[in-house]
Amino acid sequence: MAFATTMRSGLLARMDHFARGLLPLLTALMCVVLSAVPSRLPMFALVAPALTLIAIYYWSIYRPDLLRGFFILAIGLFQDLLIGSAPGVTSFILLLSYLVVVSQRRFFHGKSFGVVWWGFMLIAFGAALLTWISNMFVLNAWIDPKGAGISWVLTILLYPPFAALLSQAHKLVPVRELDA
Repeated sequence: MAFATTMRSGLLARMDHFARGLLPLLTALMCVVLSAVPSRLPMFALVAPALTLIAIYYWSIYRPDLLRGFFILAIGLFQDLLIGSAPGVTSFILLLSYLVVVSQRRFFHGKSFGVVWWGFMLIAFGAALLTWISNMFVLNAWIDPKGAGISWVLTILLYPPFAALLSQAHKLVPVRELDA
């Protein structure tokens, strides 16, 4: 009887560990869904903040082992399909952002919030610029850069509250085996 209880609790513990390990992916998907929610504001799609970028940036610094490149490509494609943009543009930008942040995560890890936010401002600027250029290339038309600028400002202003929420989710994520 004790063996069955231990086996059941061991299985439940492994399932709980697995489910908690999915939090980075689930929070990024929640940001995709939030980004796709229709707004009654006219022309909001042109200035919408890059919420998914916030999640990718956060997890790229603190738990890149739980959010791999394949997932980021899938998340970006899912977002493109939901919002109706050219398939692959968001995937490319999110994956490029992920690779840049992961390459610099030692610099950001353990730094103050201000330094991490400053890094996000740079990444978000690059992402907004690439999105603007990619959209002009795909549409083969000039697009006013003001929309990209407003989107960038909204994105960096929303980083602190979203980072606070992601930080709470991070507390639920299991500790890395190497850290334990």
